[in-house]
Amino acid sequence: MLENLVNTKSKVFIVFLFSIASLGILALSTQVAVVLCSMWYGIIVGICLMILAIPLHILAKRWMFLYAFSFLVNFIGCGFSVSAYYLTNGIAINLFELIVATIPAVAILVLIYLMLGIYSKTKRTTLSIAAVLNFALLVAAVVFWIRTGGTFFSFGFFCLLVSMFSICVFGVTINHDERPVLRDISYGSFGSFVILTIVVIVILSEGDALEISDLGIEGLDRKKKRKAK
Repeated sequence: MLENLVNTKSKVFIVFLFSIASLGILALSTQVAVVLCSMWYGIIVGICLMILAIPLHILAKRWMFLYAFSFLVNFIGCGFSVSAYYLTNGIAINLFELIVATIPAVAILVLIYLMLGIYSKTKRTTLSIAAVLNFALLVAAVVFWIRTGGTFFSFGFFCLLVSMFSICVFGVTINHDERPVLRDISYGSFGSFVILTIVVIVILSEGDALEISDLGIEGLDRKKKRKAK
């Protein structure tokens, strides 16, 4: 029992550290990408980096430390993808603004870490509360982003998407002692990249990407109905 408790607390600490690091990497890589890229090219670079992270993740089954590199490469890719939003819309950003915008997501992660450390027996309750708070902050960020267009709310939104995946990683890894924590963290980085990139593409296409997917789904439904007849 004591061994499981120690193992759980160490996993919580590791996930917490990587989650905080992910936000820092996201902010720094976004700032760098804004300097290096133009328009939406950051998305292409981001996708290339994500593809590069795949063999790292696979090889990590043999060399565990490569999961950390997979995580790092993915979140650098996240920053490049996110930069496309600011570059395409001509929004000037600086690293200080981006770091400040991470505060809500950091607060959620700190809350999870403290709650799981103090009340380790209430994992589900803690993570459920954190997920609800995270979602509420996401909604608030979207509302104020639309109203003000400020960097704090836009980048804060992207960070809260990342923290939502961190909550998922917390939930998965601490409830299964046999799961390698670094592998779950690496998986989470892939999830973060995919959702951030999709969100940026949808925003830049002003919803056209969703309309295209809807048309594709409708087309498939029509074909199925014809076959059924």
